[in-house]
Amino acid sequence: MPDLLSALDLAQMRADLTATLDATCAILAPSSSLDGLGESVLAWSTVGTAVPCRLRQTSNVVDLLLETGQITTAANWTVTLPFGASVAPGARIVIDDTTYEVKQSWDEETWKLASRADVVRIEA
Repeated sequence: MPDLLSALDLAQMRADLTATLDATCAILAPSSSLDGLGESVLAWSTVGTAVPCRLRQTSNVVDLLLETGQITTAANWTVTLPFGASVAPGARIVIDDTTYEVKQSWDEETWKLASRADVVRIEA
């Protein structure tokens, strides 16, 4: 069966979609090292700046989480990034001074036009 889209058509669709992303973000990756006492210290390194993106709440329903005996809520969000942007679970995305943690990325889609990740907002 022949390809339904040429490589040129697919590249144009990706460029068109990227042009609709209405914000920019920074992508942070976690790394750990040992401090002077031999304890693990988590640090964040910036792996992308001014990356075009779009943030949207995926539903008005929130998930209830049980943390240390207290019930808290975490809204569900999806971040859309240009095709090829790589974000792994545990990474962070900063949009307009608000930080989100990546819970799941969607890299297995075929005919992919963009990269997407499900995120939760980190409350300061």
